Amino acid sequence: MRKNDVKRDLFAVSRAIVIVFVGMFLPSPSFGVCSQPEPTVRCEFLNSAAVFIGTVVSTRNEPAGSGVDDNDGWIYTLTVQRRFRGALSKTIEVYTENASARFPLDNGKQYLLFAFKFHGRLQIFGCGNSALLLDAKKSIQELERIKIPEDAVIQGRIGFGETPDSEGHKPRMVVIISGDGGTFRTVSGSDGWFHLHVPPGKYSARVQKTPDLTATPFDMSFDNPDHFVARKGHCSGLEFHVD
Repeated sequence: MRKNDVKRDLFAVSRAIVIVFVGMFLPSPSFGVCSQPEPTVRCEFLNSAAVFIGTVVSTRNEPAGSGVDDNDGWIYTLTVQRRFRGALSKTIEVYTENASARFPLDNGKQYLLFAFKFHGRLQIFGCGNSALLLDAKKSIQELERIKIPEDAVIQGRIGFGETPDSEGHKPRMVVIISGDGGTFRTVSGSDGWFHLHVPPGKYSARVQKTPDLTATPFDMSFDNPDHFVARKGHCSGLEFHVD
């Protein structure tokens, strides 16, 4: 078997595992590992079912096997002080699983929360931008400027070194995205990130090779760069790593 075939097969197996728990950039705390890239405030807002500021008024344990996850967890009741999306009622319940990606809350404290619908209930996790209100000033400023787009948003990163990486990046690496809406090109910034809007549809993405660098899809990318669906008003997250 050729080297490329082995690599492709390993990637497919990794993606199959990820898809069970992730799916359309909606990470599940039960996976226990943060997919990459960790979402920007804008991406997480566009993919959330509810984004709000709330105060925890009660907590109850959920034993393992009693809900939709295998692990135990906690269900929190919060009063809503300010909503950015969803969270229409005065009180709301959110769940977090007792796994490594959990985001536990404390009674009486106030939080900015990004919650996702998973198996019919709202879940929060620790891989995004949910935070104590005292630490969320910058995120709130960003939320106040966000408008839901009429097209689809793609945000991605070309990583170097460890994950998440803290090394320098080579700017202006060319990213080519092709699919139902046409072919689009963008370039990465000095931080490795790239951003663009496309018409909704099915797409694939690749990073153009340079004489000295080759970037390939990361097996823990939120959306599979080889084939993903860009949805209207939502955000796709793509991660590439330089070999």
